[in-house]
Amino acid sequence: MITHRQDIDGLRAVAVIFVILYHCGFDRILPGGFIGVDIFFVISGFLITKIILAEVSDGRFSIGNFYSRRAKRILPAVVAMYAVVMAVSYFTMLPDESLRVFKSVTSSALFASNAYFYLTTGYFDDSAEFNPVLHTWSLSVEEQFYVIFPLIVMAASRYGRRATGIAIAGLFAVSIIASIIAVPINRSAAFYLVQYRAWELLVGSLIAAPALTKFSDMRINNALSAIGALAIGLSALLLSKTSEFPGLMALPATAGTALIIWAGPGTLVSRLLSLRVATSIGLISYSLYLWHWPIWVFSNQYGAWEHGWQLVPVALSFVVAYFSWRFIETPFRTMRYRPLVSVAAGAASIASVAMLAFVGQLAADQMKDDNKLVERVAEFADYDPSKAFRSGKCFLTSNDGIEKYDRDTCLALSNSQQNIALIGDSHAAHLYPGLKTLPGTNVLQANASGCRPTLEAEGEERCLDLMNYVFKEFLPSHKVDVLVLAGRWTEDDVKLIRKTVDYLSPFAKKIVVFGPVAEYKSSLPRLLAHSLYEKQPFHAADHLAPRQRIGVDIHDALAGSGAMYISTYKTMCNPDCIVWTKSGDPVQFDYGHFTADGSRLLISKVKQDLIVQR
Repeated sequence: MITHRQDIDGLRAVAVIFVILYHCGFDRILPGGFIGVDIFFVISGFLITKIILAEVSDGRFSIGNFYSRRAKRILPAVVAMYAVVMAVSYFTMLPDESLRVFKSVTSSALFASNAYFYLTTGYFDDSAEFNPVLHTWSLSVEEQFYVIFPLIVMAASRYGRRATGIAIAGLFAVSIIASIIAVPINRSAAFYLVQYRAWELLVGSLIAAPALTKFSDMRINNALSAIGALAIGLSALLLSKTSEFPGLMALPATAGTALIIWAGPGTLVSRLLSLRVATSIGLISYSLYLWHWPIWVFSNQYGAWEHGWQLVPVALSFVVAYFSWRFIETPFRTMRYRPLVSVAAGAASIASVAMLAFVGQLAADQMKDDNKLVERVAEFADYDPSKAFRSGKCFLTSNDGIEKYDRDTCLALSNSQQNIALIGDSHAAHLYPGLKTLPGTNVLQANASGCRPTLEAEGEERCLDLMNYVFKEFLPSHKVDVLVLAGRWTEDDVKLIRKTVDYLSPFAKKIVVFGPVAEYKSSLPRLLAHSLYEKQPFHAADHLAPRQRIGVDIHDALAGSGAMYISTYKTMCNPDCIVWTKSGDPVQFDYGHFTADGSRLLISKVKQDLIVQR
C-alpha cells in the first residue's frame, strides 16, 4: 500500500497556483508559471510508477485495474467540464469559434488534443486565449504515456529490479535528448508531443525506482529539498513564454520537484507543503486545473479583466473546483465496481462526449453558412501581419534574434527620394504599409516587438541591440529627412521621450512621434463580429481601454522640442472611432494593431505632417 504524502498534495497546490496565476492575468508577476504543468508531470510519474512497481512486486498488477483507477480518477470531472464547455460555447461564441471548440473537445475526449493543438495552434499564440479546452493537452500527454509505460515496466520487471531501472533510465535519456534537439527546430512539437515530454514523467519514475533510496541524514535531505524549492521558484520567476522551453529549460523545475519528493517527509520544505491550506488546495487541484481555464476564457470574451478584477474568475474557479471535487471526483473515485465495468463506463462516457461534439460541429457549420458576413469579419482575428510588418527581416518578433535583422535592406538610403526612418515596436511596424504609400518616399524600418524607441529603454537583448545600433551608430552617421517614432507607450516612457527626441534632433530634419492607438479590451474583429451576429449597433466607446491620458502626457512632454506629435487616437476617433476601412473590413486585427488597409487609412489622414518641404 502506498503511503499518502501530504507534502505531495502541497506540491500539487504550488503547481496549480502557478498555472492559474500565469493564465489569469498575473503572468508579469510569475512569467514562468506554466512550469506548474511540469511539476504535475513529475508528481504523476512518481506516484503511478510507485503503484505499478509495488503491485508488480506483489504479483497483483493488472492492466484492467490500472485503467479502471485511471478512468475513475480522470474521466468524471473532465466529462462534466466538456459538457459545460460545449453548452456555453454554443450559446455565447461566434459560429467559427464554436466549431473550433467542438473540434477541440473531440480531440481532447479521445486524448489526442496535444497532437491536434500542435497541428492547429501554438500554446503561447494569441488565438489560444479563446480555446476553453486548450489546457487538456497535458491530460492527453499523460494518458498517451500511460498506454505504453505500464507495459514496458511489466516486461522489464520479469528480469528484476535492475532491468526495470535500466528501462526507465533508458526511456528518460531518449526522451530528454529528443526534447533538447527538438526545441530549437520545432518548439511547438517539443511543447505538445508526448515523445518530447515523457522524460518529465520519467523524472518522477526514476525517483520511484527501488534502486534510488533517500539519504538517512536529515541535514542532506533538508538541503536537497531547499535546492529543489529554489530551482522551482527561480524557474517560475525567470522563465517566460519567449524561453527555449521545454528542453533543458524545464530541467530545473522538474529536477527541483524530484528533489523535494525524494528528500521525503520531515524536511522543512515538506512541513511547509504539508500545511492545511496547501494540502486543501492540493486535494482539489485536478478540478481546479480543469475548471479555471474555461471560466477564464468565457469571462474574458468581451474584454479582459483588469486592475485586480482577475481575482473574480479565480475565486469562482475555486468555488466550482470544490463542488467538482466534492460531488463528482470523490463519489466516482470511491465507487466499488469491477475493473471491466469502470473501463466500459469510461469508454461510454468518452464516446458520448465525442458524439455530442460531432453533432455540435454540424450545428456550428450550419450557423457559419447562415452568417457569412459575421464570419468574414471574425476571420480578421486570425489576420497574419507578417508580410505587412516585414516580420523576421525588418521587424523582429519574439522568436527572432538580432542576427535576422537585414540592415542592408531595411536601412537602405535613397539619393532621390525623401527618407523616412520608422523606429519602434509592433505599433511602429503597423505604420509601414501606410508610409509606403506616400509618394516620393523611401521608408527605412527598424522595429522589434516590445521595443519602444527611447533611450535607456529596458527590454530583451534583440530589442536593446537594435535600438542601440540605430540610435548610436546608424542615425549619427546617416541623417534622414523624417524620423518616425512609434510604440505602445507606457507612463514610464513619458519622461524618456523628450530626452530621446532632444538626442535624435541633429540626425533628422523632422521628428514625428505617433501617440497611442485606440486600444480595445478585446479583439476588434471579434467585437464587431459579435455586434453583427447579435444584430446590435457597435459603440466603440463601450469597449475602449483607458489609455488616452498617456498620449496627452507625451504631447505635453514634447512641447518646445520641435518634434511633431500626431495623436493617433484623435485622428481615428474624432469623435467616434473609425472601425471599418472603405472596403468594409476592420481597421485593426486585434486589440490595437492596424491591418495594412487600416494603416493606409491612418497615414492618408496625416500625410501632410510626414513631409519635409524642400
